[in-house]
Amino acid sequence: MKRALILSGGGARGAFQVGVWKYLREINWTPDLICGTSIGAVNAAAIGSGMSVEHLIDIWKTHNRSEIYRLKALKVLSSALYGRPFKSVFDTAPMRAMLTRHLNLEALRRSPIEIVISAVHLATGRLHLYNQDVIEIDHLMASSAMPILFPWQPIRGELYWDGGVMANSPLFIALERKIEEIIVVLLSPVGHRPLPPPATLREGLELLLEHFLMGSYQTTMPVTNGLAMHACDEAPPKGPHAQKVIETGLQPRISVIAPTQMLGFTSLLNFSSRQVTRLIHEGYHNARRQLGKRG
Repeated sequence: MKRALILSGGGARGAFQVGVWKYLREINWTPDLICGTSIGAVNAAAIGSGMSVEHLIDIWKTHNRSEIYRLKALKVLSSALYGRPFKSVFDTAPMRAMLTRHLNLEALRRSPIEIVISAVHLATGRLHLYNQDVIEIDHLMASSAMPILFPWQPIRGELYWDGGVMANSPLFIALERKIEEIIVVLLSPVGHRPLPPPATLREGLELLLEHFLMGSYQTTMPVTNGLAMHACDEAPPKGPHAQKVIETGLQPRISVIAPTQMLGFTSLLNFSSRQVTRLIHEGYHNARRQLGKRG
């Protein structure tokens, strides 16, 4: 395999990925592998099913919050006041119905692009990976089941939730496959532009969220940073994973595309046409600036 696209999790911020994909289609950049987590898994499955960019954009722009989730106000209140069993703040039945209507799983099975998504086993915390040979709506619902907010999902009798808990940016899959060229689409600006320290409690909590979204990417990237240092005859990278990659001689070309500004808590669940349109536009133009005329 030569090319991989990594789509991170980040709820409604996933519209940014659609803008990136629009640009990649314009320059005829086609991946051999797409790895997605949470909303990245949903976008990956849509791309793998052969859905056109225009159709994908239309879905994002025309499905508002009520067609993705509903607030379970009475159940949440009774849980808080009377100690009744709690499962989630929102009901995601509308999202399941929307995915069922729009996703062609049979076309996904035939995809020439390998699609890999992730979900976390609720009881063990282990990350499970699934490719298009087995992906069903249940797997997509599990991968995007944001803890506490969305309900965990059963897969063959076992409970799972958001893959972002353990690997929000599943870059490691592409590195293990010895992919030559990797494009990573992040849904947080942290690490890609100077940010001032938080001045308020809210800003501090928002920065904590951004660090969570970036965690798995940041812990994977030292492998490639170490390779660059080693090539310059500086201190060699440390750790078993870095050593393993050095032994293979793999030096992947990695490009990262990310938003340029803090988006805040509310952006995760904001499926308004206004935010979606803005993020698609930003994703497209950020990809254009970052990637140029790559083919």
